[in-house]
Amino acid sequence: MKILAIDTSSKRCSVAILEDDNVLINLYNDDEKTHSVKLMPMVDEAFANTELSLDDVDLLSCCIGPGSFTGVRIGISTVKAFADVKNIPVVGISSLESLAYNIKDKILDNSSLVCSLIDAKNQNTYCGLYYFENNKCIQLQMFAEDINTTISKIIEIAESKKIDFNVTSSSESNSNLNSVQSANKFEKIIFVGDGSVAYKEIISSSFEGTDYKIDFALDEENMQNGISLAKAGLNKYIDGDYGDSSTIFPIYLRKSQAERALEEKIQIQKMTEDDLNEIEPILNSEFDDFWNINNLKNDFVNENSVYFVAKLDNEIVGFAGILKICDEANIMNIVTKMNKRHLGIGSKLLQALISESKKLNCTSITLEVNEHNTYAINLYKKFNFKRIGLRKKYYNNTDDAILMSL
Repeated sequence: MKILAIDTSSKRCSVAILEDDNVLINLYNDDEKTHSVKLMPMVDEAFANTELSLDDVDLLSCCIGPGSFTGVRIGISTVKAFADVKNIPVVGISSLESLAYNIKDKILDNSSLVCSLIDAKNQNTYCGLYYFENNKCIQLQMFAEDINTTISKIIEIAESKKIDFNVTSSSESNSNLNSVQSANKFEKIIFVGDGSVAYKEIISSSFEGTDYKIDFALDEENMQNGISLAKAGLNKYIDGDYGDSSTIFPIYLRKSQAERALEEKIQIQKMTEDDLNEIEPILNSEFDDFWNINNLKNDFVNENSVYFVAKLDNEIVGFAGILKICDEANIMNIVTKMNKRHLGIGSKLLQALISESKKLNCTSITLEVNEHNTYAINLYKKFNFKRIGLRKKYYNNTDDAILMSL
């Protein structure tokens, strides 16, 4: 399989072509102000030197951030155009996960935790925690998604992962719902990325006197590159985690001030009977017309169900619920008002469901989502839900349901 990887999210513009794990060409340019000018000539050069063309590419691997807002959009726009014109499958890769692949070959077993750090200035960082198992990069479920926070908070999180800490992971396939669980003991943490360079002294001094072994990636390993991006993309493709151009979107971990102010106004709380009565007359007109109020009422009174509402200026703008079955939580629905979508309401409701599932001691969360509901699929992927199966013609006997699990 030939993979074209493009990364414009950092100071380095990278283009690489791999055939499976074999590097055919790797090009990069370190002038971040010229990505929009340099990218296409670099792609042309890569094709010319390998005597290939876009027609030979089987998979597009694109870095989706976090990073430079403008840079991320340049790479994604280019990959979307390639995918649409040639109908090539696409995989979106976090820049933090790509960095973890930079040091994959240095990790001989799964006892090392990788902390990817991208400098966001003023002692702020973008951070992701990963480990490798069976040649795959797995994100540690310390938090629901990659985060943007201070270096001191990152150290606090990393230090909480003591040597005897066990994490349970699951390996899933598209063909079945069986999960294979394993326990890992992390004895060492390796920091990688320009954030680990910028804050190396702070990190080192913070771990002095602890029994935790730490290490830092070498200079070149701290730079994002197309080779790691392509390898990460290949692994996701093998797992069935790919799609068309509509399935990739930028990861912006730092939101605008206006977005942050709006999200702070959104309040999440347990649904009451009064809330249910307020939803009933507007359910089909202002939410989605396929939700049945009687089903919602039955779910609400079920002793194994928990429902939340999202309120903005005391107006109910969304609701969501889970049903606990044994040690598994099943997401029944996440619904927002049609005129209040894309405001972060779905994310806040999903965060509430994940937190509640932990309180209920659930070991996993599952859901079904319409194959055409790209926005919802992307939301779940953002929170590290993985595709584990497919139910044919599940919706109205026409659309397939994608099964996902966290």
